Amino acid sequence: MKKFIYLLTLLLLFSCHQEESTKVEIDVTLHVKDNHTSPLVVTIENNTRYAEEYLWSFEGGDPATSDKKNPGAVTFVDPGEHQITLEAWNITERASKTYTVQVDSVVTAGFDVQVDINNYAPATFFITNNSIGGASYKWLFDGAEPDSYDGKDPPAITYSSQGKYTVTLIVDNGSAITTVSKDVEVREPLDASFSIVPSFEDIDDMEAPLRATFDTKLQGVESLLWMCEGAIFDNPMSANAVMFIPNAGTYTVYLEVSNGKETKQVSGQITVKANTNLRTLKDIEFGICTAQNTIGSFYSTRLRRIIKSNEVNAANAPLIDIAFFGFDSTFSHNRFVSPDNLETTTFVEFNNAVTTKFINKQESGNGLLSVQEFESMTTDALLKTLPISSVNYGDEYFEDAPLPRIVLFETSDGRKGAIMVKQFVKAGKEDSYIITDIKVQKND
Repeated sequence: MKKFIYLLTLLLLFSCHQEESTKVEIDVTLHVKDNHTSPLVVTIENNTRYAEEYLWSFEGGDPATSDKKNPGAVTFVDPGEHQITLEAWNITERASKTYTVQVDSVVTAGFDVQVDINNYAPATFFITNNSIGGASYKWLFDGAEPDSYDGKDPPAITYSSQGKYTVTLIVDNGSAITTVSKDVEVREPLDASFSIVPSFEDIDDMEAPLRATFDTKLQGVESLLWMCEGAIFDNPMSANAVMFIPNAGTYTVYLEVSNGKETKQVSGQITVKANTNLRTLKDIEFGICTAQNTIGSFYSTRLRRIIKSNEVNAANAPLIDIAFFGFDSTFSHNRFVSPDNLETTTFVEFNNAVTTKFINKQESGNGLLSVQEFESMTTDALLKTLPISSVNYGDEYFEDAPLPRIVLFETSDGRKGAIMVKQFVKAGKEDSYIITDIKVQKND
């Protein structure tokens, strides 16, 4: 019995010694979801051993303190370092340990892009960084110079070519990366070219006075100006300007273009001949009356083309000044007829016809113009002297010989001219025609 009591006493003494010597072992794991951006939620896993009581303090956290072994989740809002302290104890031991958590700022990423002057290439853009909460900034400038930049406030960037480009900002707050992009458009660079287009009245002989327009190819042009010494422009600041050159000579035409920040000048030349006031029309074919809808029997010296009977309309009728009436394909009876005198032929009359005076057979009176004189004419000087209006005209017929034959005429607007009949082509009812050259005053 004494032995048992002794053993029990030893056991109790040993047990008390063990209790007195048990140290609190703090073991805490902090769990954070995703990243450390505010608001940061920290979930606490407490694996502390040999503790009976607990006191937590959460600097800047919600809640601020807790006496639970497992306090659950704690929320930190303010950016910066925050301390979590656990004090744990038992009847004989007390221990504490502090942990630090980093809360990163909330990131608001954004920027503005402003073009310098305008967005014609080469185009320069300025960038304003409106981001909040970033710790570092990375810029990517696709196609620009420079093509990238590290830092909060980037330099101006320049695009040299037309196109659509992307500006990208990457913001890092230490635990999360936010990316934002914007597109910029760069328009075409400044360029211009042109060709000079003489008017219909002048393109066949390029004689003074000459009028011309322009076939322009413009790129990135905001304003333009035509210039030429010795010329007069109607609407010189328009691509549709009309140029008037009164005198013969070689002229340099300048086109100055601008896109608001750059100016270019291109040029072209035109040579204008001296005015002969004589228009020469070669190899004009007139069909006989039965070829009026296949070859055509009417002609306009203003339009410089044959007009078939079925093509006559209100617009071109007043411009028809020559009608050829060939009775048949034998060419035994031929004459040029005034358009307002078609009732004497088999042609159908048309409205707004004008008067033209003809001398079909010079040999029936005093010859006024020879074949040699016709062929040698380079100005209208000889035509001016012809007294066409004071002689008999209009009713004479001529045969298919002799050739060449000269027929004289004067239009309703006072222009004198001559027709040289060079050939009779006998090809049946609908395909027979004569071939002529015509010389007529322009009277511009």
